[in-house]
Amino acid sequence: MLAAILRSFGEELSLEDVREPSNGIILKVLATGLCHGDLHVMNGDWKYEIKIELPKILGHEIVGEVVKGNHNFKEGDKVLVYNSVGCGKCKYCVSRKYQYCEKVKIVGLNIDGGFAEYVSVPTDNILLRVDGNPVELAPLADAGITAYSSTKGIGEGDNVLIIGTGAVALLALQILKLKGARITVIGHNKNKLGKAKEIGADEVIDIQDGSTIASEIKESKFDYIIDYVGSDYTLSDSMWLLNREGELRIVGEFGGTLTVPEQLLVLKGLKVRGILYGSFDDLISVYKLYNEGKIRPIVNTYRLRDINKSIKGLREGKMIGRAVIVPP
Repeated sequence: MLAAILRSFGEELSLEDVREPSNGIILKVLATGLCHGDLHVMNGDWKYEIKIELPKILGHEIVGEVVKGNHNFKEGDKVLVYNSVGCGKCKYCVSRKYQYCEKVKIVGLNIDGGFAEYVSVPTDNILLRVDGNPVELAPLADAGITAYSSTKGIGEGDNVLIIGTGAVALLALQILKLKGARITVIGHNKNKLGKAKEIGADEVIDIQDGSTIASEIKESKFDYIIDYVGSDYTLSDSMWLLNREGELRIVGEFGGTLTVPEQLLVLKGLKVRGILYGSFDDLISVYKLYNEGKIRPIVNTYRLRDINKSIKGLREGKMIGRAVIVPP
Protein backbone atom coordinates (compact mmCIF):
# COMPACT_ATOMS: atom_id res chain seq x y z
CA MET A 1 0.00 0.00 0.00
CA LEU A 2 1.04 3.62 -0.47
CA ALA A 3 1.92 5.46 2.76
CA ALA A 4 3.40 8.84 3.69
CA ILE A 5 6.09 8.20 6.29
CA LEU A 6 7.97 10.55 8.61
CA ARG A 7 11.54 9.26 8.66
CA SER A 8 13.39 12.27 10.09
CA PHE A 9 12.23 15.37 11.94
CA GLY A 10 12.40 18.50 9.82
CA GLU A 11 11.93 16.70 6.51
CA GLU A 12 9.06 16.07 4.09
CA LEU A 13 7.01 12.90 4.35
CA SER A 14 8.39 10.03 2.30
CA LEU A 15 5.90 8.37 -0.07
CA GLU A 16 6.59 4.64 -0.04
CA ASP A 17 5.05 1.30 -0.89
CA VAL A 18 4.78 -0.64 2.39
CA ARG A 19 3.10 -3.80 3.64
CA GLU A 20 -0.56 -3.53 4.61
CA PRO A 21 -1.32 -3.91 8.34
CA SER A 22 -2.63 -7.30 9.43
CA ASN A 23 -3.28 -7.06 13.18
CA GLY A 24 -6.23 -5.53 15.01
CA ILE A 25 -9.25 -4.01 13.25
CA ILE A 26 -8.25 -3.07 9.70
CA LEU A 27 -9.73 -0.05 7.97
CA LYS A 28 -9.49 1.02 4.38
CA VAL A 29 -8.72 4.73 4.78
CA LEU A 30 -11.35 6.90 3.09
CA ALA A 31 -9.99 10.27 4.20
CA THR A 32 -7.59 11.74 6.78
CA GLY A 33 -7.38 15.34 7.91
CA LEU A 34 -4.07 17.22 7.96
CA CYS A 35 -3.70 19.05 11.29
CA HIS A 36 -1.26 21.70 12.54
CA GLY A 37 -0.30 19.05 15.08
CA ASP A 38 1.13 17.01 12.21
CA LEU A 39 3.35 19.97 11.33
CA HIS A 40 4.53 20.26 14.95
CA VAL A 41 5.42 16.56 14.90
CA MET A 42 7.21 16.83 11.55
CA ASN A 43 9.20 19.83 12.80
CA GLY A 44 10.24 17.94 15.93
CA ASP A 45 8.62 20.60 18.13
CA TRP A 46 7.19 17.99 20.51
CA LYS A 47 9.90 15.32 20.41
CA TYR A 48 10.87 15.96 24.03
CA GLU A 49 7.27 16.07 25.32
CA ILE A 50 5.84 13.17 23.29
CA LYS A 51 7.84 10.02 22.60
CA ILE A 52 7.55 9.34 18.87
CA GLU A 53 9.58 6.52 17.43
CA LEU A 54 10.48 7.02 13.78
CA PRO A 55 9.77 5.99 11.12
CA LYS A 56 6.03 6.60 11.60
CA ILE A 57 2.94 6.98 9.43
CA LEU A 58 1.26 10.16 10.66
CA GLY A 59 -2.41 11.13 10.35
CA HIS A 60 -4.71 11.13 13.39
CA GLU A 61 -7.99 12.45 11.92
CA ILE A 62 -9.33 9.37 10.17
CA VAL A 63 -12.50 8.05 8.62
CA GLY A 64 -12.36 4.55 7.19
CA GLU A 65 -14.26 1.48 6.03
CA VAL A 66 -13.91 -1.75 8.00
CA VAL A 67 -12.28 -4.51 5.97
CA LYS A 68 -11.44 -6.76 8.92
CA GLY A 69 -13.73 -6.30 11.90
CA ASN A 70 -14.96 -8.10 15.00
CA HIS A 71 -18.27 -8.90 16.71
CA ASN A 72 -19.11 -5.16 17.04
CA PHE A 73 -18.00 -3.85 13.65
CA LYS A 74 -18.53 -5.71 10.42
CA GLU A 75 -16.96 -5.46 7.00
CA GLY A 76 -18.25 -2.39 5.15
CA ASP A 77 -19.02 -0.28 8.23
CA LYS A 78 -17.92 3.34 7.83
CA VAL A 79 -16.29 4.61 11.03
CA LEU A 80 -14.67 7.68 12.55
CA VAL A 81 -11.55 6.97 14.60
CA TYR A 82 -11.18 8.63 17.99
CA ASN A 83 -7.42 8.88 18.05
CA SER A 84 -6.57 8.28 21.75
CA VAL A 85 -6.18 4.70 22.98
CA GLY A 86 -6.23 4.42 26.79
CA CYS A 87 -5.55 1.64 29.29
CA GLY A 88 -9.30 1.08 29.75
CA LYS A 89 -9.07 0.96 33.55
CA CYS A 90 -8.17 4.39 34.96
CA LYS A 91 -10.72 7.06 35.94
CA TYR A 92 -10.17 8.91 32.67
CA CYS A 93 -10.82 5.83 30.56
CA VAL A 94 -13.92 4.96 32.59
CA SER A 95 -15.34 8.41 31.72
CA ARG A 96 -14.17 7.94 28.08
CA LYS A 97 -11.66 10.80 28.35
CA TYR A 98 -8.99 8.54 26.93
CA GLN A 99 -6.76 11.49 25.99
CA TYR A 100 -5.85 12.00 29.68
CA CYS A 101 -4.88 8.39 30.38
CA GLU A 102 -1.31 8.14 31.71
CA LYS A 103 -0.69 5.25 29.30
CA VAL A 104 -2.37 6.85 26.27
CA LYS A 105 -1.24 5.91 22.78
CA ILE A 106 -2.18 8.18 19.87
CA VAL A 107 -3.09 6.83 16.45
CA GLY A 108 -0.86 8.78 14.07
CA LEU A 109 1.80 9.49 16.71
CA ASN A 110 2.57 6.35 18.72
CA ILE A 111 0.63 4.03 16.40
CA ASP A 112 0.81 4.22 12.59
CA GLY A 113 -1.92 6.54 11.33
CA GLY A 114 -4.09 7.41 8.38
CA PHE A 115 -1.74 8.90 5.78
CA ALA A 116 -1.91 5.52 4.03
CA GLU A 117 -4.34 3.31 2.16
CA TYR A 118 -5.03 1.13 5.21
CA VAL A 119 -4.74 1.59 8.97
CA SER A 120 -4.97 -0.76 11.93
CA VAL A 121 -6.69 0.21 15.20
CA PRO A 122 -6.08 -1.91 18.31
CA THR A 123 -9.55 -1.66 19.91
CA ASP A 124 -13.12 -0.97 18.85
CA ASN A 125 -13.95 1.41 21.72
CA ILE A 126 -12.44 4.27 19.68
CA LEU A 127 -14.66 3.68 16.64
CA LEU A 128 -17.92 5.47 15.87
CA ARG A 129 -20.15 4.17 13.08
CA VAL A 130 -21.08 7.07 10.75
CA ASP A 131 -22.68 8.04 7.46
CA GLY A 132 -21.84 10.92 5.18
CA ASN A 133 -19.14 12.37 2.95
CA PRO A 134 -15.77 11.02 4.16
CA VAL A 135 -13.96 14.25 3.25
CA GLU A 136 -16.29 16.22 5.52
CA LEU A 137 -16.38 13.55 8.21
CA ALA A 138 -12.62 13.22 8.70
CA PRO A 139 -12.07 16.63 10.35
CA LEU A 140 -14.69 15.79 12.98
CA ALA A 141 -12.26 13.23 14.44
CA ASP A 142 -9.99 15.95 15.83
CA ALA A 143 -10.91 19.49 14.74
CA GLY A 144 -14.59 18.76 15.40
CA ILE A 145 -14.06 17.14 18.80
CA THR A 146 -11.73 19.93 19.90
CA ALA A 147 -14.09 22.65 18.70
CA TYR A 148 -16.98 21.02 20.56
CA SER A 149 -14.96 20.48 23.74
CA SER A 150 -13.61 24.04 23.74
CA THR A 151 -17.08 25.60 23.52
CA LYS A 152 -18.90 23.56 26.17
CA GLY A 153 -20.66 25.60 28.83
CA ILE A 154 -20.83 28.76 26.72
CA GLY A 155 -24.38 29.92 26.16
CA GLU A 156 -26.79 32.47 24.77
CA GLY A 157 -25.68 36.06 25.14
CA ASP A 158 -22.09 35.25 26.16
CA ASN A 159 -19.52 37.55 24.58
CA VAL A 160 -16.76 35.38 23.09
CA LEU A 161 -13.42 36.24 21.51
CA ILE A 162 -11.93 33.62 19.20
CA ILE A 163 -8.20 34.04 18.63
CA GLY A 164 -7.15 32.34 15.41
CA THR A 165 -8.76 31.40 12.11
CA GLY A 166 -7.77 27.77 11.56
CA ALA A 167 -10.03 24.78 10.97
CA VAL A 168 -10.81 24.25 14.68
CA ALA A 169 -11.65 27.93 15.19
CA LEU A 170 -13.99 27.98 12.19
CA LEU A 171 -15.84 24.90 13.44
CA ALA A 172 -16.04 26.39 16.95
CA LEU A 173 -17.55 29.53 15.44
CA GLN A 174 -20.33 27.46 13.87
CA ILE A 175 -21.04 25.70 17.19
CA LEU A 176 -21.07 28.96 19.15
CA LYS A 177 -23.58 30.48 16.71
CA LEU A 178 -25.90 27.55 17.47
CA LYS A 179 -25.61 28.46 21.16
CA GLY A 180 -26.56 32.11 20.59
CA ALA A 181 -23.22 33.60 21.67
CA ARG A 182 -21.86 36.88 20.32
CA ILE A 183 -18.58 36.14 18.57
CA THR A 184 -15.58 38.26 17.66
CA VAL A 185 -12.80 36.62 15.65
CA ILE A 186 -9.31 38.13 15.55
CA GLY A 187 -6.42 37.09 13.34
CA HIS A 188 -3.85 38.06 10.71
CA ASN A 189 -5.24 36.37 7.59
CA LYS A 190 -7.75 38.49 5.63
CA ASN A 191 -9.07 35.57 3.60
CA LYS A 192 -9.72 33.43 6.68
CA LEU A 193 -11.30 36.37 8.50
CA GLY A 194 -13.55 36.85 5.48
CA LYS A 195 -14.64 33.22 5.76
CA ALA A 196 -15.31 33.70 9.49
CA LYS A 197 -17.56 36.66 8.71
CA GLU A 198 -19.31 34.68 5.98
CA ILE A 199 -20.21 31.82 8.34
CA GLY A 200 -21.52 33.99 11.14
CA ALA A 201 -18.95 35.97 13.12
CA ASP A 202 -20.51 39.14 14.53
CA GLU A 203 -17.22 40.99 14.18
CA VAL A 204 -13.83 40.21 12.69
CA ILE A 205 -10.63 42.08 13.49
CA ASP A 206 -7.58 42.05 11.24
CA ILE A 207 -4.50 42.54 13.42
CA GLN A 208 -2.19 45.11 11.89
CA ASP A 209 1.57 44.59 11.76
CA GLY A 210 3.23 45.77 14.97
CA SER A 211 -0.07 45.93 16.82
CA THR A 212 -1.18 43.99 19.90
CA ILE A 213 -4.44 42.17 20.46
CA ALA A 214 -5.32 44.56 23.29
CA SER A 215 -4.81 47.64 21.11
CA GLU A 216 -6.99 46.17 18.37
CA ILE A 217 -9.77 45.17 20.79
CA LYS A 218 -9.77 48.61 22.43
CA GLU A 219 -12.48 48.82 25.12
CA SER A 220 -14.23 45.47 24.64
CA LYS A 221 -14.34 42.82 27.37
CA PHE A 222 -15.28 39.17 26.97
CA ASP A 223 -16.91 36.45 29.04
CA TYR A 224 -14.80 33.83 27.26
CA ILE A 225 -11.62 34.02 25.23
CA ILE A 226 -10.71 30.88 23.29
CA ASP A 227 -7.13 30.91 22.07
CA TYR A 228 -6.65 28.52 19.16
CA VAL A 229 -3.02 29.66 18.71
CA GLY A 230 -1.35 29.57 22.13
CA SER A 231 1.72 31.69 21.37
CA ASP A 232 3.47 34.26 23.55
CA TYR A 233 1.88 36.95 21.40
CA THR A 234 -1.71 35.74 21.81
CA LEU A 235 -1.37 34.93 25.51
CA SER A 236 0.24 38.21 26.53
CA ASP A 237 -2.97 40.27 26.60
CA SER A 238 -5.74 37.71 27.02
CA MET A 239 -6.36 37.82 30.77
CA TRP A 240 -6.70 41.61 30.70
CA LEU A 241 -9.52 41.39 28.16
CA LEU A 242 -11.84 39.26 30.30
CA ASN A 243 -14.94 40.40 32.13
CA ARG A 244 -15.25 39.62 35.83
CA GLU A 245 -15.52 35.84 36.27
CA GLY A 246 -14.35 35.49 32.69
CA GLU A 247 -12.51 32.45 31.41
CA LEU A 248 -9.53 31.96 29.12
CA ARG A 249 -9.48 28.63 27.28
CA ILE A 250 -6.18 27.67 25.68
CA VAL A 251 -6.38 25.23 22.80
CA GLY A 252 -3.49 26.05 20.45
CA GLU A 253 -0.05 24.63 21.16
CA PHE A 254 2.41 27.11 19.71
CA GLY A 255 4.55 27.04 22.84
CA GLY A 256 3.57 30.30 24.49
CA THR A 257 3.95 31.19 28.17
CA LEU A 258 1.07 32.64 30.18
CA THR A 259 2.10 35.14 32.87
CA VAL A 260 -0.73 36.42 35.08
CA PRO A 261 -0.61 38.71 38.13
CA GLU A 262 -2.16 36.84 41.04
CA GLN A 263 -4.24 39.86 42.03
CA LEU A 264 -5.82 40.04 38.58
CA LEU A 265 -7.05 36.46 38.94
CA VAL A 266 -8.31 36.91 42.48
CA LEU A 267 -9.93 40.33 42.29
CA LYS A 268 -11.78 39.57 39.04
CA GLY A 269 -12.45 35.88 39.74
CA LEU A 270 -10.87 34.81 36.47
CA LYS A 271 -10.35 31.24 35.30
CA VAL A 272 -7.88 29.54 32.94
CA ARG A 273 -8.48 26.15 31.29
CA GLY A 274 -6.41 24.05 28.97
CA ILE A 275 -8.34 22.13 26.33
CA LEU A 276 -6.80 18.89 25.10
CA TYR A 277 -8.90 17.27 22.38
CA GLY A 278 -12.18 15.99 23.91
CA SER A 279 -13.91 12.86 25.13
CA PHE A 280 -15.36 10.07 23.02
CA ASP A 281 -18.78 11.42 23.98
CA ASP A 282 -17.76 14.75 22.42
CA LEU A 283 -17.13 12.89 19.16
CA ILE A 284 -20.65 11.46 19.33
CA SER A 285 -22.08 14.93 19.99
CA VAL A 286 -20.21 16.73 17.22
CA TYR A 287 -21.09 13.98 14.73
CA LYS A 288 -24.75 14.46 15.69
CA LEU A 289 -24.48 18.17 14.88
CA TYR A 290 -22.94 17.31 11.51
CA ASN A 291 -25.51 14.62 10.77
CA GLU A 292 -28.32 17.09 11.51
CA GLY A 293 -26.81 19.57 9.05
CA LYS A 294 -26.04 22.14 11.74
CA ILE A 295 -22.27 22.35 11.10
CA ARG A 296 -20.07 21.71 8.07
CA PRO A 297 -16.28 21.44 8.05
CA ILE A 298 -14.60 23.63 5.44
CA VAL A 299 -12.38 21.26 3.47
CA ASN A 300 -9.70 21.20 0.76
CA THR A 301 -9.13 17.79 -0.82
CA TYR A 302 -5.72 16.41 -1.78
CA ARG A 303 -4.58 13.00 -2.98
CA LEU A 304 -2.20 11.07 -0.74
CA ARG A 305 0.47 11.27 -3.44
CA ASP A 306 0.23 15.09 -3.20
CA ILE A 307 0.39 15.27 0.60
CA ASN A 308 3.59 17.32 0.69
CA LYS A 309 1.91 19.92 -1.50
CA SER A 310 -0.90 20.20 1.06
CA ILE A 311 1.63 20.49 3.89
CA LYS A 312 3.34 23.37 2.06
CA GLY A 313 0.01 25.17 1.68
CA LEU A 314 -0.77 24.73 5.38
CA ARG A 315 2.67 26.01 6.39
CA GLU A 316 2.24 29.10 4.22
CA GLY A 317 -1.18 29.93 5.71
CA LYS A 318 -2.98 29.46 2.41
CA MET A 319 -5.40 26.82 3.67
CA ILE A 320 -8.89 27.98 4.66
CA GLY A 321 -10.35 25.17 6.75
CA ARG A 322 -8.94 21.63 6.71
CA ALA A 323 -6.76 19.91 4.15
CA VAL A 324 -8.12 16.37 3.82
CA ILE A 325 -6.00 13.61 2.31
CA VAL A 326 -7.66 10.94 0.18
CA PRO A 327 -5.79 7.78 -0.98
CA PRO A 328 -4.05 7.20 -3.25
